[in-house]
Amino acid sequence: MRFRAIVRLAALAAALLVLAGTASAEALRNWRLSFEVLSSQHAQPREGRKAGYAEKDALTRAVLAEIVPHVWTTLGATAARARSRVQAGGHGEAVNPSIHSVIQTHEGEARRLAAALGYVFRQYAVLMYDLGAEGSDLRYVAVRFPRGTLTPALATRFFGLARAELTSGKLGFSGTRSRMIFININTGIADADFAAGLAKAAAAWPEPVLKVDAPKPVRAFLIENDWEKAKAGEDYVRLLGPQSERRAAALAQLQRRHDGRVRRWVAFLQPAPRPGVRIAPDAPQPRP
Repeated sequence: MRFRAIVRLAALAAALLVLAGTASAEALRNWRLSFEVLSSQHAQPREGRKAGYAEKDALTRAVLAEIVPHVWTTLGATAARARSRVQAGGHGEAVNPSIHSVIQTHEGEARRLAAALGYVFRQYAVLMYDLGAEGSDLRYVAVRFPRGTLTPALATRFFGLARAELTSGKLGFSGTRSRMIFININTGIADADFAAGLAKAAAAWPEPVLKVDAPKPVRAFLIENDWEKAKAGEDYVRLLGPQSERRAAALAQLQRRHDGRVRRWVAFLQPAPRPGVRIAPDAPQPRP
């Protein structure tokens, strides 16, 4: 009898361990999603016109208010659960307005949300990451500005210094109001060199106001679709989980709505002025 009781207790303990492991794996985490709303897959300005940061920012804010909440609800997430704002983000050589959302959820749902956003906005990749992760092999470095002072212009300026120290076409950052968060993902740069390069960039800043944190673990993923090969966003659709076809159909309506908005936005962009041509200062500005 004692032997049977011991066996039963051992089996119960093993089951509890499995359940604890499952609960841990499914624990709610504060996942951050970073993405843009413009893509090379969208209509492009004519006559070599290049949209400025302020013009892209106005469009991004309108999209955040009018389309992003519907993406959340299409997948069953409550829009109110996500805290989102438009901040500067950078990748490669460009700094653009990006939407940064924080939502407390499971990793699986965060992946589905990232895929849905990438699908609707025709992005090649959406970055999702958890700054509170432990035991991850990836590292991030935060560059801190005085509270609330990080502007797109300052972010662009520092990103230029960082790119001068860290040679990688995969270098990028996401931003808050006071921090530039550099995740060492797919850069090909060793973590120590990555941190040292950002420290050198901060040292080159004219004013001694920047603080560079020591590297910390981060759980991060790039949720991707290769639009040249998967022209209908199939890579994203596969990640939408149960009822993916139904969800993709609903998201396709949002995608078409966004495509139309971008076409109208591009059509209203004024052509680049020719030399000697004056532009009326009180010309009406189109709604983004």
